[in-house]
Amino acid sequence: MFDDREALVLSIKNAENLHGHLGPFLVIGVKMAKLAMKELNASENKVLNMQIFAKLPLITPFSCVLDGIQATTHCTVGNRKLRVKSSDNDITVTFKLKGQDKTVKIRVKPQLVEELMSQLSKGIPNEKLAWMIAAKPEGELFEFQKR
Repeated sequence: MFDDREALVLSIKNAENLHGHLGPFLVIGVKMAKLAMKELNASENKVLNMQIFAKLPLITPFSCVLDGIQATTHCTVGNRKLRVKSSDNDITVTFKLKGQDKTVKIRVKPQLVEELMSQLSKGIPNEKLAWMIAAKPEGELFEFQKR
């Protein structure tokens, strides 16, 4: 049995393999998906019954969040379980288990996005920022509500 840290590292490595490199927004997507799965009590076999609605800027690095979500949940644009809509500067994702009324809406805190963009512009390596995000508790990264 993995502990939470080992499971997170494995999920991040899987997402990195899919995405092609490691970065902070990829890790944000992984952590969003893991939080939603935990809050919805969704096991690995239930994620295929999930519907995800993502609203975010469709430019890099923000769109990297999508690959983190796809790698973690196996809900993809291709299998139509991940729907994507463009936004100006907000990153909000709603996760819903099909056949249930429960949803989790997760929003990346705007100050986190500003901080990451500032650090990226200063040349701080993607990998360093990615592991910094991995180490932060969800409460520092996200605002979320469960319905």
